[in-house]
Amino acid sequence: MSFFDKRRTAPAATSDGVPGTAEVVTVSVNRGDTVNQICEMNLVISAPGVTPLAVEFSGPVKRKVWPAPGAVLPILVDPADPTNYRILWDQVTPAKDAARAKAESVAALQREEPADAPADDVISRLERLAALRQSGALTEEEFAAQKAKVLG
Repeated sequence: MSFFDKRRTAPAATSDGVPGTAEVVTVSVNRGDTVNQICEMNLVISAPGVTPLAVEFSGPVKRKVWPAPGAVLPILVDPADPTNYRILWDQVTPAKDAARAKAESVAALQREEPADAPADDVISRLERLAALRQSGALTEEEFAAQKAKVLG
């Protein structure tokens, strides 16, 4: 068995691999009332020095952190073999909080908040717009219009 066990939920020490992210492309539906359920996802693994890689995940996930498409999960990845990764579930934002933040992000865009924000804020707003477009919350046209407003 690989040192990286994709089904483990315990956090790994940073010496186990390099920190990275796994972007959720698709995810199975959360069904039932049990605390842990089997989740199947298609992910894109990214980390410094690692070529982005599409992988499939299947394993138990706590209902309260069930991800949605477009979510970015923290991981540790083996740079020599990026198919060996561990999702750091203890660092994942609970689904309710993530949904609330996404709703606030959409509301902020609709309020047309001023574009004269600091550069970091502009970048984070553009990243949120891209995530909303990718998740289907914004059409290509809405994305382009909102991007133009952010950039001024």
